[in-house]
Amino acid sequence: MLVRQPTEHERYMADPLKTVITLQSGVEVPFYIWDTLSHWSPMLIVAPGTSPEDWHEFAAYLAPPSSPVLPEVSSALEILMFIWDMGTPVNLVAQGQQASGWVSELVAMAPAAAASITICNGELTVDQISGMHEISTLILRGRQSSSLSHESVVKMHDLLRHSTLTEPEECADFPAKDNPNAAASALNWFLAGSGSNDDEFSAAEPIDPKS
Repeated sequence: MLVRQPTEHERYMADPLKTVITLQSGVEVPFYIWDTLSHWSPMLIVAPGTSPEDWHEFAAYLAPPSSPVLPEVSSALEILMFIWDMGTPVNLVAQGQQASGWVSELVAMAPAAAASITICNGELTVDQISGMHEISTLILRGRQSSSLSHESVVKMHDLLRHSTLTEPEECADFPAKDNPNAAASALNWFLAGSGSNDDEFSAAEPIDPKS
């Protein structure tokens, strides 16, 4: 009797595993991880005030080998210690203003901790950007966002070297929840080229990944 193996999409849709890690500081940090491939590439989601349910469908659309991890962290230092315990640089996704600030602080003090960053509906100040080390960056703003203007993200894009700006349709202030397919498509497309020398990822014009 043949047994059908689950597709990659179905594997991603499995409920995330909740576990706890004790940081070097002694702080216990609960986190959720979605089961993906054995050769995983961790995608660390920094999103205070959100739940695994908010990210579940988004996780299902991520292309291998991205493996999303959602820790309950509360500062840039906790993010850094969490990455140290993982033992490998991560692709960081920051949802909202507070998380974006933590991620910018992390890149300023420990650039080797992250392979890339994605800023989702967060705005970095000129001072924050000037203090950051250069890193491949995706700026992801929902086209229907009410908290962040198109003009502000274009300005941020201009200030951040090696950055890409994308503004998917049918997304407001939480792209990964509002339109999981479009948000994941943007991340997949970005990560597929973020390590290349192609000038595509420093283009001046905003890009819609669904167009």
